[in-house]
Amino acid sequence: AGGVLAPNGRIYFAPFWAERVLCITAEGNVELLEPEIPGGNDKYVANGVMASSGCIYFAPNGAGRVLCITTQGNVELLEPEFPGGDCKYQADGVLAPNGCIYF
Repeated sequence: AGGVLAPNGRIYFAPFWAERVLCITAEGNVELLEPEIPGGNDKYVANGVMASSGCIYFAPNGAGRVLCITTQGNVELLEPEFPGGDCKYQADGVLAPNGCIYF
């Protein structure tokens, strides 16, 4: 998945085969964020979308849950759990005028 530039100047990348979210700070430092994200490969494929709240969302492909990066830079896996294997969502999402995100 492509990176998303957050209002705090950090760039966040959702894991594909990796186990953690990759963060590049405004100063150019690289961080791997907790928690580890369960699942095999192809966890997140589509680019993330920043909501009007500043939170960033990635739809699951091989992962079981939607990935959210909060405005504080915390990683959350949102309910509900999506059953099945790979190929859940592969298209990039959009932020609609009504504030909803669609994948």
